[in-house]
Amino acid sequence: MQTELDRYQKIIEEINTESLNLKLNSPEKLNHLLCNINKFMTKRLEDSGGAECLQWFLKTMKKYKVLLTVMSLYSQNSSTYKEEIIKKLNKYSYKTISQIVDEALLKKYLIYKKHINGSDNKTKLIVPSVELLSAYINWNLKHIENYSNAVKNINK
Repeated sequence: MQTELDRYQKIIEEINTESLNLKLNSPEKLNHLLCNINKFMTKRLEDSGGAECLQWFLKTMKKYKVLLTVMSLYSQNSSTYKEEIIKKLNKYSYKTISQIVDEALLKKYLIYKKHINGSDNKTKLIVPSVELLSAYINWNLKHIENYSNAVKNINK
């Protein structure tokens, strides 16, 4: 029969503690960390995001995945194509993701990037609106700060 201490040791061996600014030197600290992670994830998803544009993306998991994909691609390339978003989310139907992107464009949560040199107006690059980008950053910073403060309390 596995004891609680044996279970704790196995879990600790599997956790990448190098990236933690925290010593998980007891089952109680591990439990506090787990509770804080769960609270962080739950509050983050329950938080409606404040701004209407972010609230819209948080209504369904598919919209949330579109948001995460757009932000990931934006942070890598500054802009992306609708087809690239759809390709990245290929576990969902083409039509579903296309409708989400089209609706976000209609609501101006996602916008077409203006061409600087005026060439190739057929190519439509998509970027998040300033409102969406700032709401997304603020929403994440708020929750990261809450999580960081919770981890600091575990170390005390």
